[in-house]
Amino acid sequence: MSSSELNAVEHVYLTAGNLALPGAPILNLALFYNPDDGSLSGEALITQAIAPPHGRVVIRPVSGSVYGLGIGGATRAFNLSGEYVVSVPPPAIGSYLAKFEAIFVTDNNWNGRASFTYDHNKVEDVPVKKRG
Repeated sequence: MSSSELNAVEHVYLTAGNLALPGAPILNLALFYNPDDGSLSGEALITQAIAPPHGRVVIRPVSGSVYGLGIGGATRAFNLSGEYVVSVPPPAIGSYLAKFEAIFVTDNNWNGRASFTYDHNKVEDVPVKKRG
C-alpha cells in the first residue's frame, strides 16, 4: 500500500454550538472524510443540560457529502443526516425513530457556521470549530 492510500481518509472532529451559552445544545462530531469522493461518515453526540431523554443524544451512524465553495472564506459546504431511537418516558410506553440533519459552511480548516435539527429541536447559525 502506498502512503497516499494510507492517508486517503481524514479524521475530522468538530464541535458546533454556542459554548458560552449555558444550557445550549452542543453537537460533537467524530467523522471520517474521504476527499476522493467527498463522503463523510461517523457519529454525532448532542449534549444539553436538560432532563432526559434529550440531555444526551447519540446518533450512529451519520453520513453526508462535502461540496466545494468559493464564496469569501467559505470553501466547503456539507450535510449530515442520521436517525436515532428515542424512548418515551413513563407513564407512556414505547420508542420512536427520530431524525438528525445538519448543514455546515466552513473554511479549509473546518471552522465556520452550522445549523442542525434533531427530533423536534432546531439549532440555527451556530459556530462550528475543528477539535484536535
